[in-house]
Amino acid sequence: MKTVVVLTLVCVALAHAALRPNELTRPNPRPGLPRAQPRIFPLEKAPLRMRAKQADLVIDGKETTIGLASAYYLSGFLDDSWNILGKIVGALVGTGQEGEVDYFEVIRTQVQQVVGDYIDAHNMEQLEIYKESLGVLLQRYMDAPVESSNYADKNTVANSLSTSIIANRFLVEAGERPQSMIIHFADIASIHILVLKDVAQTYSKQGAPSRWWVDLDDQLNHYISHGKTLQNSVVDWRNDMVTCSFEEGRKYDSWIITDPVARLKDTCRQLHGTSGCDDHCQAYQLTMNREVSQFVWNYMGKALREWEALKLVSTAMVKEIYGNN
Repeated sequence: MKTVVVLTLVCVALAHAALRPNELTRPNPRPGLPRAQPRIFPLEKAPLRMRAKQADLVIDGKETTIGLASAYYLSGFLDDSWNILGKIVGALVGTGQEGEVDYFEVIRTQVQQVVGDYIDAHNMEQLEIYKESLGVLLQRYMDAPVESSNYADKNTVANSLSTSIIANRFLVEAGERPQSMIIHFADIASIHILVLKDVAQTYSKQGAPSRWWVDLDDQLNHYISHGKTLQNSVVDWRNDMVTCSFEEGRKYDSWIITDPVARLKDTCRQLHGTSGCDDHCQAYQLTMNREVSQFVWNYMGKALREWEALKLVSTAMVKEIYGNN
């Protein structure tokens, strides 16, 4: 007799719970978590030894992605001297140094740890083509003057860059396998948000915030909504890809885990009528959920939380622009 066991709702709920630091209230970690469960600290509550060291931080696609660096910057852990936009340009188009690591190849490898071969190869390739144009636009924005009658100013270039990202973000939002684009989405969204925040601050005056805050507020709405949906869908998709079946025999019974993402088929055999393998599937699911949730939190959740914090500021600015009407 063979019975397929559906993944428990408990496992999915635990995985989603691990992502709760992204809620608008920025809660402190719940006390008394079991040692086996990873503790998630809001950045501002993290011990000094756990915080990013500005001098040592490199956008390498592994330890630090564009999205992660942006989260550190928005949280105040990186100051303006770190030149975050310049570092992002370097990741997008490279610095021309011999032996330089391909950033997009690294993040592709990183995401494959969670999705295996289930990647959106076409959109990734198209994004690698687009990154050159994006890098050039970002550099132009950095170089543009605030005011000029002879050259395109930051206001003009920011508009071109924002329009370009909106026109091309379908590559990270509307693919056949969106779960494989989670790092790419966090990166592109972070670039857009950083530029809009910078141009909004650049053209704001005391008591007269720039209307760029309205654009930033609108885009934050979009990215926060999509980001929350994406991070939960990654966890759900990963759970759906795992099946567990039970085969009853005369002498031995077997619990069989099948996970095509991890290219795994694992069997636990027990004497008929005993229960030595009854927790085999649940143990695997819990471990897998913990790893996936930690991945999503690190590469998506931290950035998403900072977007939510910035949304409070942009909303206040929009109210000031429209006279609290």
